[in-house]
Amino acid sequence: MSNVKPQTLGTVMNNIYFKSRKTPNELVLRAGQKQYNEINVIISNVDKNKKLPHSNPFLVQAFIKQVVNRHDNIYNMKFTRQGKILFTTKDPLCAVQLLSLTKFMETDISTDVIWENICSRFLIFDIPVNTPLEELAEEIQEKNDMDVIEMRRFLKQNSVKDMSPVLITVLGTTIPDEIRIWFINQKIQHFIDSPRQCTKCYSFAHASRICDRTNVCFLCGEEHVGPCQGPEKCINCKGPHNTKSTSCPAYIKEGKILKFKCRNHITTSEARRVYHLQNMKYSEVVKSPPASAELQNTITLKFEALLQSVNEKFESLIQSVNEKFEKQTAIFAEMLHKTIESIMQNMYKIIVQSLETTTSPPEKETTEKFGSQYKPSYAMGCRWQERARYYLVGLFFQSKSFVFYFAPFQRLLSNVFNPFFLTQ
Repeated sequence: MSNVKPQTLGTVMNNIYFKSRKTPNELVLRAGQKQYNEINVIISNVDKNKKLPHSNPFLVQAFIKQVVNRHDNIYNMKFTRQGKILFTTKDPLCAVQLLSLTKFMETDISTDVIWENICSRFLIFDIPVNTPLEELAEEIQEKNDMDVIEMRRFLKQNSVKDMSPVLITVLGTTIPDEIRIWFINQKIQHFIDSPRQCTKCYSFAHASRICDRTNVCFLCGEEHVGPCQGPEKCINCKGPHNTKSTSCPAYIKEGKILKFKCRNHITTSEARRVYHLQNMKYSEVVKSPPASAELQNTITLKFEALLQSVNEKFESLIQSVNEKFEKQTAIFAEMLHKTIESIMQNMYKIIVQSLETTTSPPEKETTEKFGSQYKPSYAMGCRWQERARYYLVGLFFQSKSFVFYFAPFQRLLSNVFNPFFLTQ
């Protein structure tokens, strides 16, 4: 029996690279136990040279409902410029069902996950070069409750160094400040990608393998054959330096975008879109929340501004109504005062007429005829009281605005006339 261990992926790659043997579906399910913002599944044509047919979204939705029973957990879908379809969900089971698709509306497809949304990358230093990466992965997973996806050792070919840094990719968007390896608390460092340029057109927006532009000179930014004779000119910022200069404003801006991408666990295109949209400074980009939270904060601020505007308009309307009400109340009070004054004047006339009538000669004869105990002034006062009531009824029916004041004034007349005539 040979004691030689079977070759693993790590040993085959000369102990430079290691990748987990778990399938993407298993890793996505394990990601459900970690912290992340969202899971993005990309569906593309199995033939890399062809795009997916741009179908009606209604038909796409009907198809997804048939093949994905957890389709209710899909909260976004969009067609990319590369001819692919991107589905966004927060449910790992829904993502696994999407990853398991082999056909999409009669088209053979391949699926993949945007790992940047559910993974973190960090560097550890001073790892012995003779330590197999597979053993290192097992040590990290056992003592730190981490799921290692892949590892890459930074070691130049034919290097004689005994130690080297290792880049580690793990599931989850949060990582500690240190991890435990071999009884050692190893400090870790967040890994930030360096800006990469296309070697044909020297753009930061795409890789050389998909570039369809012609080759240009990185010194002068022009197309020519042979040694460059022109002055240096950057093709990206038009400045007086070569295109590969690390002091180029375009290079510095790309570094900020990549740092924003790594800090917020989003794709490079999404980080570039947010950067150009907000045009933040470096410190603001680093401190800014993830893109999804960024959108939520924007909506919240707009809603609060709208609510404040509505409140101000409502308060202004209430103030206007109160002013009009006070004005109408003043007019009403003035009309009521004039009406009461008119009523009192007419009442005074009625009282005067009643007094004149009670002192007339026929009344004296009646008194002499029936004796001094009889008081005809009370009966006559009642008649005048009725006359006053009829007068007031006519007056108030002419002024309909004050009809409801009739009963109180009727009681007022009774209180005025009855004591007066009873004392006669």
